[in-house]
Amino acid sequence: MKKRNKMVACLLAATMIFSSFLTGCSANGGAGDTQKETSKESAAGSESAASDKKDTENGSERTTNGSASDASDAGWDTSKEDTITLAVINNFYTAGEKKLAEEYMKLHPETKVVVDVISDNDSYITKMMTAMSDDRENAPDIVHGNFLAAAVANNSADIAVDKGYLIDMTDMLDEVNPYNDGKKVREAFDEDDFLISINSSGGRHLTYLPFDKIGVAFYYNKTIFDKLGLSVPTSYENLIEICGKLKDAGYDVPITAGNESGWLINSMADSYYRTTENEFLVQPGDAIWDENLMKANIDFKFDENNLDCDANVVGSAERQAKYATENGINTEGNKKVWSEFQKLAQYFPTNWIAADGSQIITDFESQVSPILFNGSWNAGLILSDVNQLPEDMQFEWATFQLPSFEKAPEGFSQTIRGLYSLGNAISIVPNKDDDHMARVKDFYKFWYSPDQAKLCFEETLANGNYVQGPCVVKGVELSPELTSKLEGFIATGVSRGAQWVTGQDMVTQADKPKYNDLILQFSEGSLDVDSFLEQMDPIYRNYYKDVVDRAGYDLDPTTADTAK
Repeated sequence: MKKRNKMVACLLAATMIFSSFLTGCSANGGAGDTQKETSKESAAGSESAASDKKDTENGSERTTNGSASDASDAGWDTSKEDTITLAVINNFYTAGEKKLAEEYMKLHPETKVVVDVISDNDSYITKMMTAMSDDRENAPDIVHGNFLAAAVANNSADIAVDKGYLIDMTDMLDEVNPYNDGKKVREAFDEDDFLISINSSGGRHLTYLPFDKIGVAFYYNKTIFDKLGLSVPTSYENLIEICGKLKDAGYDVPITAGNESGWLINSMADSYYRTTENEFLVQPGDAIWDENLMKANIDFKFDENNLDCDANVVGSAERQAKYATENGINTEGNKKVWSEFQKLAQYFPTNWIAADGSQIITDFESQVSPILFNGSWNAGLILSDVNQLPEDMQFEWATFQLPSFEKAPEGFSQTIRGLYSLGNAISIVPNKDDDHMARVKDFYKFWYSPDQAKLCFEETLANGNYVQGPCVVKGVELSPELTSKLEGFIATGVSRGAQWVTGQDMVTQADKPKYNDLILQFSEGSLDVDSFLEQMDPIYRNYYKDVVDRAGYDLDPTTADTAK
C-alpha cells in the first residue's frame, strides 16, 4: 500500500462538519503513546484539565459542557488503580481510539487504558481464540464482537453471549451517559439501529451499540469509462456486457475484487429467496419469542413494492440451522443463485477469494482494473491516494450499486438489493469484578458519546487511518467531498443476510482451503455448478453440524436451548 501524505489526510479531516448542537469537552494536549510488547500501545496518562463550571442535573453533579462528572460520582473505587484493555484491528479507527484513551485518562488518571492493536483480521481471530480459552485471565475488555464470535461461536454473537464471552447491552441503554449531558445512552442513537444490531448478532441479544454504517459497491474509473464511451450500468446484464467490453479493450481483469465479493452472492440469494423469508423468522410460540421486540414478524410477507418491509423483522438462527441440516447446499435454488454470480465472477482476479486487500486497491488506483468491488471503509483511503498521485496519473472516480435485472431469471425478483448496514461492532467482554466492569462500561459510554465519536473520526482521518462510513452517533457528519463518494454505497432496499442458505463463508477453518479452491475453480469456469455444489455440500454440512453442536440446538424452535 502506498504511503499517504499526512497533509492531505489533515485537510480531509479539516473538512469534516458537525451539527451545531455538539459541544466540545475534550481536553487539549497530552503525551504520546507508549509501546508495550510488540503490538500493545497505550495512551500516556496526564493530570485532568482544570474542572469546568458545574451545574446540577437530575440530582447529580455534571459539567455544563457534557464532560465527565466529578470523580466522586464515579461508579468505582477511584482510590484504586486498574487497567482497561481494548483489542482492535490495525488502521480501523486506531488513531482515534488511542486519542480517546489519552483523553479518558486525563479525566480518570486512576484508570489506565491500553489499546492493543492487532495487525489484521486473521491474527485478530487467532488472538480471540487464545484470549477466550481456559480462565480468560488475559482476555481484553473491549473487542470487535463479530470477530470474537467468528473465533469462538460460529459467527453468532448471540451464542457468544450465551457462553459468557460478551455482554448483552440492552440494560445499558437506559443508563445515564455522563459524557452526553446526563442523557440516557439510547438518546445518542436512532432506535431502529438497535434492532439492526440485534439482528446482526443473531436476533436475541444487543451485543454492540451502533457506531457507523458500511456498504459495498462498485468503484469505477470515470476517466476510462468516458474514454471508451461507457456509462454506469443500468442493469445486471448491462454490467456483464460492460465487463466484456473492458476485457476486449485490453483490461485483463475488468473488476478487481476480494473476499467482499461474497456480498454479491448474498444479494443474488436475497433476490431469489426473500419471498420465503417469513419461514425463517422467529414465530409466536418459539422459545425465544418476544412480542415487544418481534412484533413485525407477525403475519409477515415480503412486499416487493416496499423493499424495506423486512427492516425490523427478526430472524431465527435455529430455523435456518434446521433448514440447512435437512436440505444441505446442493439445491435447485442455489444452482440458480451461484450461476448468476459466476457470470460476473469470471471477470474477477483468478485468486479473488483470498486476494490481498492492499493489492486490489492498488490495481484500481494504478488503473490496471477499471472497476473495484469493495467496501465503504476504503473510500476515504482511495480518495486520499488518488488525490496524491502525480497530476498526469490522477483520474475521476465514483461509485454505483449492483444494478437490478433488466429481465429477472426464473425464480428471481427483478430488484437486487445491496448491503448498507451497521459496521464497527465493538462489544464488551464480561468480568466478575463489578468495580472493573463499571470502568469498562464508563469508557464505552465516553467513546459512544457525540463529542468523543466526533473526536474519534477527526483523529482517525488526520492520521490517515480508515473510517468505515458515516457515523450514526447523532451529530457527527463527514465532509461533503467524502460524503459524495459514499453516496453510491446507499442501497435501494437493504438485503438480509442470506449467506446461510447459499453456503457463502459457511465453512470451518479446517475446510477453508478446500472451500477457497472450489470457489475459484467455479468462478473461472473450470467447474460446473452441479459439480461445484456437490463438492461444497459436505463442507456446508460440517459447518452447520458445528453450529448445531455449539448452540445446543435441538432443531425445535419451540423449546429452549443451552449453548455448549
